[in-house]
Amino acid sequence: MIKIKVPATSANIGCGFDSLGCALTLYATFTFKNSQQMNISGCPKEYQNENNLVLYSYKKVFEKLNQPVIPVSIHIDSQIPLSRGLGSSASCIIGGIWGANTLLNYPLSKEECLDIATEIEGHPDNVAPALYGNLCASFQSDKVYCTQFQASKKIKMLALIPDFEISTKKAREVLPKQIKYQDAVFNLSRVASLCKAFETNDTEMIHAALQDKLHEPYRKKLIDEYDKIKEICKEETAFFISGSGSTLICIYQDSKEKLIQEISRLKNKWQCLDLRIEPKGVQEEKYD
Repeated sequence: MIKIKVPATSANIGCGFDSLGCALTLYATFTFKNSQQMNISGCPKEYQNENNLVLYSYKKVFEKLNQPVIPVSIHIDSQIPLSRGLGSSASCIIGGIWGANTLLNYPLSKEECLDIATEIEGHPDNVAPALYGNLCASFQSDKVYCTQFQASKKIKMLALIPDFEISTKKAREVLPKQIKYQDAVFNLSRVASLCKAFETNDTEMIHAALQDKLHEPYRKKLIDEYDKIKEICKEETAFFISGSGSTLICIYQDSKEKLIQEISRLKNKWQCLDLRIEPKGVQEEKYD
């Protein structure tokens, strides 16, 4: 039996649209047991089929290696909410790939696993931190490139998860087909500084560098009470949309109690999770 633990992730961090992502201290666990046939449990019935991302990703490894698929029973135990911008699909992809890689005694490097995961996901900004942990900057060229940053352990994040979801498709549709040159420069000029600020916990720079003009101005319209949440969090270090939403993340410095109290008075039900940046990515345990 093999257990694979994968952290949740937050991508599109401020100015790092489609490039920056970090791992969070919220997890999904995938258990793989030898079986006579493939089966899946721990998820709704509609996902217990060949299209399940864990199973699809697991099989993709065998396909890449030109090997027959080893049948297993897969059980999913996930704390990561679905369709909330916290990398639930990335966790499934990395869980399936790393489960197969572990079962086969690691024929693939992490770099090769990242290539496969990006092929499945379509972009690396969530799968990279799920695989490596910490803060990752990634992009695609002839292969996938990923640079990791050791974010400060002092950074405290309050993930605000509403009782409604936003589809990635809808979040993409609201983005403009063209952007202003000045807006591109606005974001690009901040990315490198933001990565350094996360490493040093430079709160002033984090606040300035997290500002974005490429996606938040458009996607915030899809998130009910966005402006009210931002107003509540305005005295803290920073605030940004996690992934394509609907989760919002506030980086706070002192007490979170006042934030939680004010958010609890809003119309929507917002779950508040106190999280940190997870330094480790995917991890495995083997049992006899």
